[in-house]
Formats: sequence, structure tokens, C-alpha cells
Amino acid sequence: MELSHKIKLQDFNTINPRKFKLFVNGREGLSGEETLRIGSYNAFLKSPLPEEFQYYKAEEETFESSHEAFRSCFPRGFAWEVIEVYSPPPLIAFKFRHWGFFEGPFKSHSPTGELVEFYGLATLKVDEALKVEEAEVYYDPAELFGGLLKGKITASESQSKENVKEDLAASVGCPFFKPKE
Repeated sequence: MELSHKIKLQDFNTINPRKFKLFVNGREGLSGEETLRIGSYNAFLKSPLPEEFQYYKAEEETFESSHEAFRSCFPRGFAWEVIEVYSPPPLIAFKFRHWGFFEGPFKSHSPTGELVEFYGLATLKVDEALKVEEAEVYYDPAELFGGLLKGKITASESQSKENVKEDLAASVGCPFFKPKE
């Protein structure tokens, strides 16, 4: 929550700002400052897929644009719920659910009104004051985007995708055969 609503790392109450690292799906860890700079959504949604297969391009988003995209599609919020805790401090392991109702547009996709949710596992390494030093999170982003990409594509985006297909067809077609216009 603090990553989405506070702008200075020193104002956080739940982490040790000097030691904090965020690891998502086995990727290299991000410091608190790095996570705050790019935004929590971008930190969690960065993808190793080739760009043409990415349905969300974290590198092209800012802290502000990413939060606007998710606040607009989940106007009632996108709750993070701890389902079960498996171990006590200092290394806490738990199962979580992240969920909300898709009631506003997401990028070029119309809302469906449906529940969108995903589950994951995480560990928190905490210090003696119970401040998080390391957070390691594992989940499948396709569970989130499967729900968000279900919405119908808006007309302007649909036309844009058709133009890309035509451009691609023209670029890979036979160089000696020019179709009649």
C-alpha cells in the first residue's frame, strides 16, 4: 500500500529503507528507491517476453501512468489479501490473492464488470522491528491480464491493429508482386 500512496521512502512505516529489496518472479532485486521511482505496478509487471508479445510494457509506463491505468480499471480498488501464513518472522512465507472488479477501461479494453483475481506466494524477510528488508513475490501475471484483456477492444484501437497487420503483410510480401489498389 505504501508503494502506491507515499512519495518518500523515509515516510514508509513497513520497510527498512536502507536494506529493502523487492524481487518479483525470480528477477533481479529492486531497491526501495528504484521501486518507488518506477512505481509498484511497473515493478511487478515487468516482463521478460519479447516486446511484441508483451500485453503491458512496463518500460513505457511511468509511476503516474501505471497507477492511472489500474485506478481507472479498478475504481473500487484492487485489494491485496493474505490468504494463509506459513511461517513466522523473521522469514514470513504466505499465500495471497490480489483482486478487484473490472469496472473501468484498461488501455484499449472495455470493462466487463467481472471479478479479476490472481493468487501468488511471497516471502518477507523482516528485521527485529518487523520492518521488511526483502520481499520476494511469485505469481502468474497472465491471470491478471487474462481478465483485463477480455474486454472488447475500442474502435480506434481495433483500426490501429488492422493498420499494423496491413503494414506487416506489405513488408513481408513478395517484393516483385504489387497488389492492385
